[in-house]
Amino acid sequence: GIRRRGRLGVGVERYSVLRALRAIDRADIALLVLDATELVTAQDMHIAGYIQQAAKGIVLVVNKWDLVADGNIKEYHKYILRQIKFMSYASVLCISAKFGQGVDKVMPEARRVYQERLKRLPTAAVNSVVQQAVAAHSLPRSGTKQLKVLYATQAEVNPPTFIFFVNDVGLIHFSYRRYLENKLRQSFGFAGTSIRLVFKTRGES
Repeated sequence: GIRRRGRLGVGVERYSVLRALRAIDRADIALLVLDATELVTAQDMHIAGYIQQAAKGIVLVVNKWDLVADGNIKEYHKYILRQIKFMSYASVLCISAKFGQGVDKVMPEARRVYQERLKRLPTAAVNSVVQQAVAAHSLPRSGTKQLKVLYATQAEVNPPTFIFFVNDVGLIHFSYRRYLENKLRQSFGFAGTSIRLVFKTRGES
């Protein structure tokens, strides 16, 4: 576990952070425990970002829910995902470890996310969604050169990895990458897990 800054000596704190990050590297699913009585912290955001970059599945476990007076779980879910907006696909559970409330849902949810990571899609289904997405949104361009998405396929699972063959990878903008990811999620789910999009120029191995 990673303690809040100031609660441990610098050396011990650094070691606990490194050990936690190494555990994330070894894991398929990460459980990020948040404190329901505190706002989402910069440290929480940093760890969530690390989990995303490592392409892991995630369950946001909000502990101490028993201390939230008249807690509205749906509204709290919205708050959490607004704060960690780069991880809007994350699963959120509100629990009380002290009283055992909701604890029995954590492992089933982790297993559900793991099954999402193992999902494999036919190439025809992937291309159908991608071509619809391409037709519905203006393509990035640079000068007179415009991006062309030739075809896409799922190359791997755990994490789900999609390869897009295009005319020029230099034309891929972050916003367009996110647009394609959102379209894949809308059609196929992948709730709770990162997915990887890899772009290759035509003819590149």
